[in-house]
Amino acid sequence: MTDTAFSEQWGLFTLLCELFSRVLFTMGDDEFFDESKNPLKLSEIINMSICMKHVGFSLYWSNSTLLKLDSTIEGSLLNNLREIVTKLLRQIHARDSRRQFTPSDHWLMTSEIDMNVFVEAVVREEQELERDNDKIHLNKKQLVNFSPRLGILDNIPFVIPFEVRIKIFREYVYNDKKRDRHFDVFPHPRTRVTIRRNSVFEDGFTHLNALGAGLKSPVAIQFIDEFGMPEAGIDGGGLFKEFLTSLTRVAFDTNYGLFLSTKEQLLYPNPHSYAKQETQLEYYEFIGRILGKALYEGILVDAAFAGFFLSKWLGRSSYLDDLPTLDPELYHGLIYLKNYKGDVESDLSLNFTVVDNEFGESQTIELIPGGSDIPVNNDNRIRYIYMMAHYRLNRQIDRQCKAFFRGLSDLIDEKWLRMFNQEELQILVGGAYIPINIEDLKQNTVYSDYKEDDPVIINFWKVVSEFSEEQKQKLIKFVTSCSRPPILGFKELNPKFSIRNAGSGTRLPSSSTCVNLLKLPAYPDEDTLREKLLYAINADVGFDLS
Repeated sequence: MTDTAFSEQWGLFTLLCELFSRVLFTMGDDEFFDESKNPLKLSEIINMSICMKHVGFSLYWSNSTLLKLDSTIEGSLLNNLREIVTKLLRQIHARDSRRQFTPSDHWLMTSEIDMNVFVEAVVREEQELERDNDKIHLNKKQLVNFSPRLGILDNIPFVIPFEVRIKIFREYVYNDKKRDRHFDVFPHPRTRVTIRRNSVFEDGFTHLNALGAGLKSPVAIQFIDEFGMPEAGIDGGGLFKEFLTSLTRVAFDTNYGLFLSTKEQLLYPNPHSYAKQETQLEYYEFIGRILGKALYEGILVDAAFAGFFLSKWLGRSSYLDDLPTLDPELYHGLIYLKNYKGDVESDLSLNFTVVDNEFGESQTIELIPGGSDIPVNNDNRIRYIYMMAHYRLNRQIDRQCKAFFRGLSDLIDEKWLRMFNQEELQILVGGAYIPINIEDLKQNTVYSDYKEDDPVIINFWKVVSEFSEEQKQKLIKFVTSCSRPPILGFKELNPKFSIRNAGSGTRLPSSSTCVNLLKLPAYPDEDTLREKLLYAINADVGFDLS
């Protein structure tokens, strides 16, 4: 960038990036992977992204050096180039995340950085930001100047391995807990809450919503059973996990009305008008805090979210390429319009409006001011496609998402989340979508009244290793309340996966998901163990089932 021989080429490079970025805004994935409809071949995009990756990395890593040196690019143009390259890199990376077309490790810059030094430095710089109140709310440009490392994590995090970013996230949370004195010698819970089993969401909202950022502190739960009697037990953390699991099960049940699901059973906020009422928005804010608490404590939530909703957690809008997950019919209709060969205005008779149907009533919404009087024609159809996708993916759920994020950001700094893309964020919340590694689980299991070489335990691991993947997932959910393993393996599970001797006899296995405990009777043989265990995990009730 300091070589004058390339001075004239930076303008052309910037123009190419800007043009291709604009093309991608209204290009679906099916078009992207169809070389007859994509102006660039996939091989060209791969080569282009290699160049852009190195340019983008240099623009963050060497930002202050470039500004001081006799660069061939002026400061304002340097910022413009960085923004455009970052935007296009993210767009291409998003396509690759949904359907990989680049080689393995294509995006990483591990050869350029000592990762251990990087982690230590970026955690230290984040702590300095927290100590300096004047710098806490730096915008993206200011953040780049303050710390190249934070600039990279905030803008092109995918050049750093996912596992490294998870480690950084954990360090951020750990340091935040230290600042709040969570590790004092006598860390008594500051909040004690009574929760009725049959009103988990309502009681949780009543007692915890007003805490705001105070929800970071330990919370002790006292459950009241269906007969109005306090349940025995002291909450050392396990009861809160059980409460959080029960609450999210209610909140994300589509029958409850706050969330809907796509055809792939991915959750997103209900777009209907009643979901925008103040009471409902308070619920969304509360759910944001609860998910923030789950992330803060490392508790996995057994829920999967739509990508266009997850993008809101990262402060980003969604575009046409996200629409198939929400409304595939509308998506195909817009692609048909985009490629229509005839006269759009006279043949299709569209204008810049959309009709919403709720409870049997129709309402016409203008996509732009005066949209009902503006016909869609061959010249403005791209704008119509963009505005229609924007309405369905962003405008309809804008207030719900903003309320949700207000709650989430009370516990989780938005900079921390921006280290991840949509797919990675889902893994962070709900665990890894990978096969269950039984050997890893075995190496990270503790026993109570059993030994590793007891015949019952030997039979247990033999039976479980022969399970199908679906049966393994059911077992993990039966014991931990989440069907997916932790991000970095079962060593991260807290408390550890445990197996306790539940005595002899013919009782079914039971579990205490609050402490990840399997209560396994000492069955006399392998066949009995298999039969009883399969019955229990398929019954899907689990807690103290007998």
